[in-house]
Amino acid sequence: MITAKKSKSIIPAVVITIVGFAVLFLLLGFLLGNAADTSSEEALKTVRDSIIRASVTCYAIEGTYPESLQYLIDNYNLAVDLNRYNVYYSRISDNLMPNIIVKPRGEQNE
Repeated sequence: MITAKKSKSIIPAVVITIVGFAVLFLLLGFLLGNAADTSSEEALKTVRDSIIRASVTCYAIEGTYPESLQYLIDNYNLAVDLNRYNVYYSRISDNLMPNIIVKPRGEQNE
């Protein structure tokens, strides 16, 4: 018995493969972008939490919240990369937690 082979074009398979890879690359780019945003937000939160911990430690030891961020850097070994972050530290009074805002460098205070 003789069977005839049908010739199929490979063009649809190639097009589907190319489109599939393009979709995968776009999805990968989107996911990496989201991961970078999440990482940046976590870094800001970590810096802010470090400043809060140092402020609370100062309050526990000295009985007052520090006057400035520089006081925490000088006396409580706080390390903040001020070239990378803008830190807005505003003390309200001796016994109230200061307002602390941390933003990436270059972003304006809203």
